This record gives sequence, C-alpha cells and structure tokens, in this order.
Amino acid sequence: MKVTPTGAVLGATVDGLDLSRPLSESEFADVLVALGRYGVLRFPGQDLTSRALKEFAERFGDIQASISGNSGHDPEVPEVGFLSNIKENGRYIGAPDAGQDWHTDMSYREVMGFVNVLYGVTIPRRDGRVLGGTEFSNMHAAYDGLPDDVKARLRDATAVHDFEKFWEHMRRD
Repeated sequence: MKVTPTGAVLGATVDGLDLSRPLSESEFADVLVALGRYGVLRFPGQDLTSRALKEFAERFGDIQASISGNSGHDPEVPEVGFLSNIKENGRYIGAPDAGQDWHTDMSYREVMGFVNVLYGVTIPRRDGRVLGGTEFSNMHAAYDGLPDDVKARLRDATAVHDFEKFWEHMRRD
C-alpha cells in the first residue's frame, strides 16, 4: 500500500490495494491510520460490485441508509444506493436529483456516521473537465484557524442539528 498526500489541507491517494477483495487486518489498520492522518482517502482504479463496496464500507461500522430512500439500488444489496441521472429502459437507475443538496454526513442522526464511502463509476465531464463538486471540510483546521478569543467562547458550546427544523424551513420558504 502506498499513500501519497495531496499536499492540501485534506486528502491522500492510496495505491496498491484491491478493494474488491477483503482487506487483511493489517491492511485495514493502515487504511485507518491514513484516514486519521489525511481525513479523505482516494482509491483510484477500483472495480467494485455493490457487495464488495458494502463489505468494504462495513469495515468502518454499520451502514446508515438514507432517510429519503434511494430510487435505485442493487436489489440484493439495498444498503448501497445509486445516484444517477442515467436512464435505462425509460427509468432512472438511481436518484436523478443527486446533485441537489445531496450529502452524506448524517449529522442529524443521533449517532453520526464515522466514514462516508463513495464510489464513482461514471463521472460527468464537459470539455474534458469533471463536472459537479464533491466537497470535504477539515473542521480541525477551521477551528485551529480561529482567533483565541473565539476559541475561548466556543470552549463549552454544543451544537444540535435538528432535521425537523430544516424541513420546517423547506416547507415554509
């Protein structure tokens, strides 16, 4: 396994692992160390079935399904949802509005997810440029960049993400 940092605030590329097969305990431990160090990992060149993706994701803990329900998934592996605007036989093969505020942080759940596992199969491009934007944030870096007086004010603060407040706002506005 080779880990190459992006040089940015987050991220590294991991080469030398085949995620279509179960990782050894040692390999998975190395993945966890890299994840802790770099926050976001990219595993290029993978060819995964829904089952292999599910099995890799489950190494990090229970899979939390979307509350919106997926309009597309492998019937034999319902935990893996498809996001796609591609139609086959007149039907979308996945959630067609995937780019409309879709996110995976599950911060409104009582227990937030530990890791988001995303697998891109067909990535849209225009004029050779990748479309869309998968964004990640480093909250440790954001906090570290705050002035000391703001850190002091936040020291004992807590935040609650109430999904019902979001839906009330959507209904009202």
